[in-house]
Amino acid sequence: MLAAGLVEESDERPDATLDDQRRRYYSITELGRRVVRAEAQRLVNAVAAAKAKRILVHPMHSVAEGES
Repeated sequence: MLAAGLVEESDERPDATLDDQRRRYYSITELGRRVVRAEAQRLVNAVAAAKAKRILVHPMHSVAEGES
């Protein structure tokens, strides 16, 4: 993710008494945000397609109720 530019190492660190100098901290980049949004939309579209094809059963229904 770092090499892809989705995150970057952050200079911000917590309280020194709570921190371990070996630990690295990262923050998401604007590119990372765009990628996350695109992936979330891809998943929304996949769920909608599965529902439209009746592949995805609503969580309140069960196979015992006649859903297959």
